[in-house]
Amino acid sequence: MKKIMISGLVLAFLLVSASGLQAQKLYIGAQVGYSSQSPTLPDLQTLEFNKVDSFFYGGRLGLKFMMFAVEANYIRSDYTFDQTVTGVIDWDGEELQYQFIGVNAKLFPFSIAMFKPYVTAGYGVYLAEIKNIGDDNKGGYNVGAGIELKISKIALVVEGKYRYGKVNIEGEDLELGNFTLSGGINIYF
Repeated sequence: MKKIMISGLVLAFLLVSASGLQAQKLYIGAQVGYSSQSPTLPDLQTLEFNKVDSFFYGGRLGLKFMMFAVEANYIRSDYTFDQTVTGVIDWDGEELQYQFIGVNAKLFPFSIAMFKPYVTAGYGVYLAEIKNIGDDNKGGYNVGAGIELKISKIALVVEGKYRYGKVNIEGEDLELGNFTLSGGINIYF
């Protein structure tokens, strides 16, 4: 929780301190997409999970100035474990609630007419809860690329990201690495 508050304070500081820049644009957005999760328990190599896919949703708040942007990000996705090999732990069929709250930086190196490609990287807190078993939250990173199609004050966004986080559930380190592909909309003010 402390990291979430620090991330929020950093974003607020950046938004306020950048208020003197001429080319700044505040935006708010929503995103939906597809997530492919590959959960692993590295300490229990005999235990295996199948890759699980899920729908996710989230939102963002950002400030774009010149060719950079700083963005607060939230996503949520729920998965059901599909365990192929059982062992000491039996999480087969259990639901994992997975959330990310963090800050991302974006670089828009060039634009082609209304198309604005970008690369992004960020850090935040991954929160994971397996119902009736346990929960944890730890910091993790994400990297990706996307493109905005900006039409007046509205931008359509397509983005692909790799997200990595590790949490500890029932004394076991659960690595959560997933790829996400999302579409969304940003509204600039």
